[in-house]
Amino acid sequence: MWLKQLYNDKLGNMTVKQVLVKTILMFIAAAVSAFGVGLFICSGLGSDPISVWLDGLDHTFHFGIGMASTINNNVTLVVAILFAFKYINVGTVINSVFFSVALGLYEPFMRSFIAAHNNLWVRSAYIALGLVFMILGLALVVSLRFGFGNTDSILFRIMDKHPTFQYRFMKIALDGCYIIAGFLMGGVVSVGTIIAFVLTGPGISACVPVIDKLILTPLGVGDHHNREMNKCSKEAEVIEVPVEETAEVLKSED
Repeated sequence: MWLKQLYNDKLGNMTVKQVLVKTILMFIAAAVSAFGVGLFICSGLGSDPISVWLDGLDHTFHFGIGMASTINNNVTLVVAILFAFKYINVGTVINSVFFSVALGLYEPFMRSFIAAHNNLWVRSAYIALGLVFMILGLALVVSLRFGFGNTDSILFRIMDKHPTFQYRFMKIALDGCYIIAGFLMGGVVSVGTIIAFVLTGPGISACVPVIDKLILTPLGVGDHHNREMNKCSKEAEVIEVPVEETAEVLKSED
């Protein structure tokens, strides 16, 4: 009986076609984000925040980036299931498992290429492309609403409790924790890390509505929450202007 209830809660409002489309897109999203993370790691110019953490785990325990990613994903998945189950769905499991598999497959080829073309321009291209692919992959995961990634599930659960919190700033705070912990364990921190730290959260927030409009809505799997993702921040900006103007008027009157 509970299985039927679980199915209704997670998939009951979707058609078979929608489930199939979202499943395929989730595999693509995991592959794209893993490709971006792999480029960051292999560039040698500083990993993205999650990669600093994974690099630190590998540096400390010496079990490889792929295994470090698997362990990290399994642990965060358990935490997400316990504390943010409403945001867990089929896509969460796909992203958690396939991301690690894809990253493990990409890494040897990326390292071989960078070893054969070891110059600053190639490494810089790795960073730039890595950031683009990572943001696009993560934004697609969020916009699908088919189960957020493990850490995003936890972030959105916190945002449930604190509606004034914004995703972009929550993401930056989480990335900061990854960077500090990874650095203390021996992970590489450099210019690429700072770029990813500053741009990843805002980049995801900006891409989600665009992905929904250009890709998901035409495929019949769009979600109005995606188009309203940045609504709170825009409303806040609109509210701030009159307040500032009022303060200036009062000051001038004094």
